[in-house]
Amino acid sequence: MLEGILQLDGIDLLPLLFLSVFVLVALGLVTYGVANLRTYAQLKSMTPTDAHAVGSGLVEVEGEAAAAMQTLEAPFSGEECVAYEFEVERYRYDDDGSNWDTKASGTRSVPFHIQDETGTVGVKPTESGLSVERNYRTVVESDERPPERIQAFLDGEDHLDHDTATFDVAGISIGGDKHRFTERRLDPGESAYAAGRAEPTTAVDGESPTVVDANRGGRLSSLVGDPFVVADTGEDEAEWRHLKLGVGMMLFGALFGAIPVYVLSQALA
Repeated sequence: MLEGILQLDGIDLLPLLFLSVFVLVALGLVTYGVANLRTYAQLKSMTPTDAHAVGSGLVEVEGEAAAAMQTLEAPFSGEECVAYEFEVERYRYDDDGSNWDTKASGTRSVPFHIQDETGTVGVKPTESGLSVERNYRTVVESDERPPERIQAFLDGEDHLDHDTATFDVAGISIGGDKHRFTERRLDPGESAYAAGRAEPTTAVDGESPTVVDANRGGRLSSLVGDPFVVADTGEDEAEWRHLKLGVGMMLFGALFGAIPVYVLSQALA
């Protein structure tokens, strides 16, 4: 019966379905790559503006991050920050080998200030616009208990756990999974960069104008809208990150797209 479902006019649909997965992945990677290359080109065409000269419209500013109304406590390190990303990965073994499998990830941010020698500008980050490098990473082996702070985080997340259940067979410990916990942050006092639309009527803790995401954090904004980037670095590195990611995704997309093309060409030869 299954064979009949996977056939149409005598044509086996299973290989076509398999190849279509590669095509969809390739399209997704290329789209993501194009979005990052477009953002890179937009950032490259802009020039940083001194904080005191920011008025309205599309701008980019760089300086030092400063806390505003509130800060966040990073989930794994406990450091004070204005934005963070976290990732929980489990080391898995299967027929294809071993790899890190992401179990959970997330982003949080609060409005903050960027200060330079001329003044202060407000910034309202969004999840899609955040670009931060790794600040903290720890690996917890399968027979270890996570550090207290990480365990408290796991206890507060119902969909997460750290499986430490093991048993001994002939003196060898078996069971459990190795986990990796990664944290990326933007801390007060660090270098900071923001590119987006300045709104003179929007304030952060009394400071205006404020750089905001004119596209309201939409995932497709980098394809059609104004750029919005908040980074823990300066202008050049922020541009380089988008260029590097864009080229990398395009190359991976081309690789995945080449697989069905090659298979079909061999089938038709």
